[in-house]
Amino acid sequence: MFDPWPDDRPVNARWLDLAERGHLSYDRDRYRIHGIPNNVVELIWGGLLTDHPDGPRLTDTGRTRLAAERARDDHDTGARQPDAMPPLAAAWVRENVWPPSWLKNFNHIPGPLMDCPCQGPPSSECQAGRHGECRHDGRPIRETVIQAGPNRHARHPEPHAHPSADLRSGVNDLAWVWRAGPPCRLLCRCACHHEKPLIRQSAGETRPGWWWVNCCGRIITRREWSDDAWCRTAGDAQALADWHIAGEKGPAPADSPGLPDPAPARPGAGREQLTFF
Repeated sequence: MFDPWPDDRPVNARWLDLAERGHLSYDRDRYRIHGIPNNVVELIWGGLLTDHPDGPRLTDTGRTRLAAERARDDHDTGARQPDAMPPLAAAWVRENVWPPSWLKNFNHIPGPLMDCPCQGPPSSECQAGRHGECRHDGRPIRETVIQAGPNRHARHPEPHAHPSADLRSGVNDLAWVWRAGPPCRLLCRCACHHEKPLIRQSAGETRPGWWWVNCCGRIITRREWSDDAWCRTAGDAQALADWHIAGEKGPAPADSPGLPDPAPARPGAGREQLTFF
């Protein structure tokens, strides 16, 4: 038995989209252990997907989570639009048009070439707790670059500015291709980029009225390998959250002396056990 997928844990909704549309299937040649990517296995363990003879499919919980992902921030997980081309046509393009290096990378790990950057999970920096280094902040990105030959990019006669801050100078002569309409953009799904606060107040039997901070599915502590997560006041918790989002650089803010903010425990709420994980 595995624990259900927490509501506050980020999820790559593209896999839920594919499951809803019946596009997930088993491939024992590519995925020799489970027949599916590890990301899909985690969604099955979390109760969002379930095994099916034709490939993983959505559970009721997964269907609810997919609807929430589509509604949040008007986030387009990919299911609103039909496929750009039939799967067989896309396979022909990969085999006959793509540079060999692209095809090799796709056959090894298809995700980075198939996922839209706005549908991905939190950045590797945020997943590692280095929130101050994350640059996935809504900048528009290009779709691809025109190829002039095998492994050779097409170039314009003169350098020109691009509407993207992901290029260091913002000016070059590469023939980038941009999508029409609203630009695709890098958007980290980490909670530290949202306006919703990461701070929570205990309402169980364990330290009612005290505060703690949650980000990226883990409890923030002042010291590594400890459970030093409790804060007496909301201000202390905010300082701890700010320190965490800044990349946990320098000493962690100390907890204030004195009594905690009052908050009576809810009847039957049970104990709240906060430990690092």
